[in-house]
Amino acid sequence: MTREALLTRAPEPFTAPCVHCGRTTTAPVVVGEMTRAGGPPMVQYACPRDAARYGAGPSPEDEIG
Repeated sequence: MTREALLTRAPEPFTAPCVHCGRTTTAPVVVGEMTRAGGPPMVQYACPRDAARYGAGPSPEDEIG
C-alpha cells in the first residue's frame, strides 16, 4: 500500500431517491426497471423501508435452503 492510497479521500457512497417516499438513501434497493426508446433502461430504487412494497426480497414461494 502506498502513502497516497492511505491519504486519498474515500469515494462518496452511491445514493438514489426512493420511488415511494422520495427521500435519498445510501442503501438503495432495486425495485424495478423502465425501458426507454433510446438508451439503457432506467433503474428504479427504493429505500430499505419501502422496498417490500415493490416485492423486493424473498417471497413466501421462495425456497430457503
